[in-house]
Amino acid sequence: MNGLFYAHSGLRYLVLLLALANLVVLALGAAKKAEAGKLHRVLGSAFVGLLDVQLVLGVVMVALGRFYPQLIGHLVMMVLAVAVTHGLFVMAKRRPERALPLRLLAVGLALILIVGGVMAIGRPLLGTTAPAPMP
Repeated sequence: MNGLFYAHSGLRYLVLLLALANLVVLALGAAKKAEAGKLHRVLGSAFVGLLDVQLVLGVVMVALGRFYPQLIGHLVMMVLAVAVTHGLFVMAKRRPERALPLRLLAVGLALILIVGGVMAIGRPLLGTTAPAPMP
């Protein structure tokens, strides 16, 4: 169980790194009024994919018994982050002329929700943490 926790905890760095990379690339593209290109699609897909893996790891930990009351807020925020990201990325795919601003909004909202979700369990966004004690 601790290995699963450390995988989930460590993966957050990649999620945050990809979120920041997406924000920069999408903001630059949107500012230039460029069309979505391969870099936008690859970075976006990597971000969404890692976000999905992060959610699955978290759900598995809860299913295996690692649950405490503060996790409710964390789970809600993280599920919302994934849902918002998927929804806006689908909209961006259907409206290519608005793809970059929609993806930028998706990543920005997801990042805000992720930060809120981490704060909900009282963990630092960056830094090492030990697994929460089992009740």
